[in-house]
Amino acid sequence: SGGTINALTTFYTSLYQPVGTLPECAPLLSALLRHLRARSDVSALTLAPMDPSNAMFLALKTALAEAGWRGCHDYFCFGNWRQHLGDANWDAYLGSRPSRVRNTVDRKTRRFLRDGNGTLQIIRPGEPLETAISNYTHIYEKSWKRDEPYPEFIPNLMRIAADKGWLRLGFAHYNGEPIASQLWLVHNGTAYIYKLAYDQDYAQQSPGTVLTAYMMEDIINSDGVTSIDYLSGDDSYKRDWMSERREMRGLAAFNPATAGGLIDLLKYRFKQGLKRLRNARTPHNED
Repeated sequence: SGGTINALTTFYTSLYQPVGTLPECAPLLSALLRHLRARSDVSALTLAPMDPSNAMFLALKTALAEAGWRGCHDYFCFGNWRQHLGDANWDAYLGSRPSRVRNTVDRKTRRFLRDGNGTLQIIRPGEPLETAISNYTHIYEKSWKRDEPYPEFIPNLMRIAADKGWLRLGFAHYNGEPIASQLWLVHNGTAYIYKLAYDQDYAQQSPGTVLTAYMMEDIINSDGVTSIDYLSGDDSYKRDWMSERREMRGLAAFNPATAGGLIDLLKYRFKQGLKRLRNARTPHNED
């Protein structure tokens, strides 16, 4: 909108080539970007999110400059936490976590399940889904999370994922009430933790921690995944479960052949100039 094309690139592209090795599609990228630059209704271009260690990131940055786009720059999108498991089972994985995490999981799980008040389950493909979707929606509405802009997106994603065999929909119940839910997608050896929520009225029962541990144990041992991915966000709890963090970045550039693009380019360069000026005036401590 507004003369800007936003291209959502795939989170995990197949082009995992070493940095500095441009893929064979470089000429095609340049031609496509030249075509977009020739359009009078395209004043800016953003591409995000991307892995900056991926060769496609460098290829796009180079192709943008070659195609005449100006002010090309990259920017931070979000942190991505993930864990490579290899052939580790749940016991080996949990043993690799800090003692604080192991003790917390043990203590909170025992408390949650004590006296039979709490129960845990995972809905998998082939199992009845519509009641589970209704329970998930109920939990989400009672959580701290903002309303979904497209309420039918997640339910339909669950249905598609169930049909494809990817769905792992976890629930924590307490005294018969659904109080926490997590949507995981398992595909090609990786478990993607996509959505989670819990009823704030039951926060003292720690259903989120208990359900995460339960789903990790089941999915690691049953599905044999070799990696777990928390997708986007630098939430502090993710550091307890994951060992590796990477930054996902975006690319942006302006089309100087359009009035809007030229104005945006001048604004960008002005802001960069002010930033350099401020940095030059900032005193630096000397050892």
